[in-house]
Amino acid sequence: MTLPTAWDVKVATGEPRAVIRVRNLNATLGETAGQDAWGRNGRVQPALIAAEAVLTAPFTEAAVTDSVANDTVHYGTLSKALLKSIGRWEVTASKETAPGSLGDVLAGLWLDLTGQVAAGGQTTGLASKVLLRADVVRQLAVTVLLPKASLVGEGVSLTTTGLLAQDGEAAPASKTLRLHRLHVSTLVGVHPHERTAKQAVVIDVALDRYDDLRDSYAQLESFVVQIVEASSFETLEALGTHLARKILREFRPHGPLPDDGLPSWYIHVALEKPIAVPFADAPVVEVRMAAEHL
Repeated sequence: MTLPTAWDVKVATGEPRAVIRVRNLNATLGETAGQDAWGRNGRVQPALIAAEAVLTAPFTEAAVTDSVANDTVHYGTLSKALLKSIGRWEVTASKETAPGSLGDVLAGLWLDLTGQVAAGGQTTGLASKVLLRADVVRQLAVTVLLPKASLVGEGVSLTTTGLLAQDGEAAPASKTLRLHRLHVSTLVGVHPHERTAKQAVVIDVALDRYDDLRDSYAQLESFVVQIVEASSFETLEALGTHLARKILREFRPHGPLPDDGLPSWYIHVALEKPIAVPFADAPVVEVRMAAEHL
């Protein structure tokens, strides 16, 4: 069965009537989880945590009583729960302990907040103790961003967006790996002067329907940089399509797939040329592609 995309989950959620967000909560990943910009384990680094809870109903009771009622989630309590959960990764691991991945960190955050495994059901013994209950929260998105885990960009992040399961039944969820604003020089442009020298292109790459718990963002960044630096397209449309196709067809960070087929990722590539239009920030071209689009 094809995995859902983050957009599929949002469509299943419907238009939100009430939302609670916490953004850019500063934390630290210790030596026990995640890789740095060179793909090395065991490096302490900063992390930014974000969470968005879409509630099942408007703030009826909270609005009337002007209090933190049962139909809302206090953002301060949510922030403390996020910090407590990620705090386990600040502890130095023993030599016998295998390092955790960014996916492990995200899975722990989701489980601690909801008592559920994303795309799963209730976990025995946790349902009555968790902060975010399915009768109050319809959808949850949790993101861990590592701002120093990129050599040429503004960080890498992993996000899980999913519905909370009702009565232990499975609920759709999607995981998205993102490379944020990679700055790469390449030969691109249709005008004669643009064919004489390379210029900077700013690139965002997202692998939605990402189903691997192992870290591969350093390898993905290296792959993207090599492809873009070696290209010489005239248009961003051609460059973006070429890059998306190359990722789908050739990027295998952990070896060939078992069935020798294409990965299930839904790839989103966004390209900017900052100096192309003098009186605008930058023109942007976006490409979205999956195996079924090849």
